[in-house]
Amino acid sequence: MTLLAKRSIVKEDKSNIITLGAIAKEQKKKDPSVVNATIGMLYDENEKLFAYKSVDKALSMLTVDEKYAYGSTPGSKDFHEAVKKWVFRNYYDVFKDLSRVMATPGGTGALSNTFANYLDEGNKALLPSYMWGNYKQVLYENHQDFMTYSLFNDNGGFNLDDLKKCMYELKESQGRVLVVINDPCHNPTGYSMTRKEWVSVVDLINEVSSDGTPVILLHDMAYIDYSKEGFEFTRSNIELYKKLNDNAMVIMAFSGSKTFALYGIRLGAQVAVSNNKNNLDDFDKANKFSSRSKWSNSTNLGMNLVTKIINTPELRKSFEDELKESSDTLIKRASTFLEESKKCGLKTLPFDCGFFVTIPCKDPEGVYNYLVKKKVHIIPMGKVVRVTISAIPVDVCKKLPRLIKEAIDSLN
Repeated sequence: MTLLAKRSIVKEDKSNIITLGAIAKEQKKKDPSVVNATIGMLYDENEKLFAYKSVDKALSMLTVDEKYAYGSTPGSKDFHEAVKKWVFRNYYDVFKDLSRVMATPGGTGALSNTFANYLDEGNKALLPSYMWGNYKQVLYENHQDFMTYSLFNDNGGFNLDDLKKCMYELKESQGRVLVVINDPCHNPTGYSMTRKEWVSVVDLINEVSSDGTPVILLHDMAYIDYSKEGFEFTRSNIELYKKLNDNAMVIMAFSGSKTFALYGIRLGAQVAVSNNKNNLDDFDKANKFSSRSKWSNSTNLGMNLVTKIINTPELRKSFEDELKESSDTLIKRASTFLEESKKCGLKTLPFDCGFFVTIPCKDPEGVYNYLVKKKVHIIPMGKVVRVTISAIPVDVCKKLPRLIKEAIDSLN
C-alpha cells in the first residue's frame, strides 16, 4: 500500500546526470586524478568552478534589499528590459514592443510554465530525438506527453523533413503544435543550426499555422552565449521571428544560470515574441498565475545582479570580455577533443560548439563502467555517452577520446 496519488506511484527520477555527477564529485574529492566530465557547469583549466570577476563585482554593489527582499512574481520592469536588451541586442528596438518577459527559476522554470500554458492535459509536445531528459519529466508533471522528431538527416544537418511530418501529425491529432528546438550548442550534441535551417523552420511554422492552428516554438537557448559564431550571429537568427504570423508565437527559455555562471542561484526567464498583442497579454496573465502557484517569485538577488551587469556599461563590457574568453576556452577544448577523436577513429554526433560532445555506442552503460575503472566519469544516456568538455581541461580533452574508443572496442 502507498499513500501516493495514482499518478505519483510511477514517479522516479530516471535522469542519471545528477546521480552520476554526485558520484563523480565524491570520487574526485577522494582522488584529484579522477576525471569528472558529467555536470554541465564551466570549469577553468585548473578544474575550479569558473566565476566571472565582473559578476562578483556586481554582487558587491547590491544593497541589502536588492539581495534579500522578495521580488515580484513576474520580475521587475528593469529586469524585463535588461533581459530584452541582452537577448535581442542589436534587435532590441525591433522587438521591445513585440515581446514580454517572465522571471523564472532557471531555464527549467521557463520550460515548465510554457508546457503548462500552451498544451492541454494529454497533449504532446514535439521534442528532438537527442534531448535533455528533463523535458520528459516536466511534461509528465504537467499531465502531458511527447513525441520526437529526428534531429539529424542523413547528411548530418537539421532534419526539417521529419520536423514537418511530425508537426502536421500533431496538428491533425490535437489541433495545436508546440515544438522544442534547443539551439545553439544543442544539449547534448553540441549541434548549432545554420541560418538557412532557421529560415526554413520559421517558414514551416508559418505554413503549419496559416489556417489558424496555434503553433508555439519553445526555443531553449540555454547556451546561446557560448556559440563560437558569437553574439551577433545568434541574435540574427532571432531576428527572423518578426516574420511569424499572428497564429504563431515563440517563447524563448533564457538561462541566466548558464550565461552568468549562476548555476546555484537558479535564474531564468521566458521571453515571448508575437506580432499579436492579444497573445502577449495572454502570456502575461497565464504565466504570472503559474509562477505564483509554483514558486511564488524568483530570486531577487539574481534578478538585480543580472540587471546591474546589463545596465552598467563598464560591468557589461568586462563581463562580455570574460564571456568571450570562456567561450574561446570551450572552442579550444572542443577542437582538441574532435581532432583526437578523428585520429583514433572515434565517431561523434554532429558538433559545432557548446558544453558537450556526444558519442553514439551500442552499450553506454558498459562504456561508463569501463571508464569508471579508469577513473573517468561521463554520462550514459540512451544509445550515446555524453562528455562534458566544459568541465575538463584541454589536456584531458586530448587523452579522453582514445580511452572512450578503447572502452567501446572492448565491448564489441
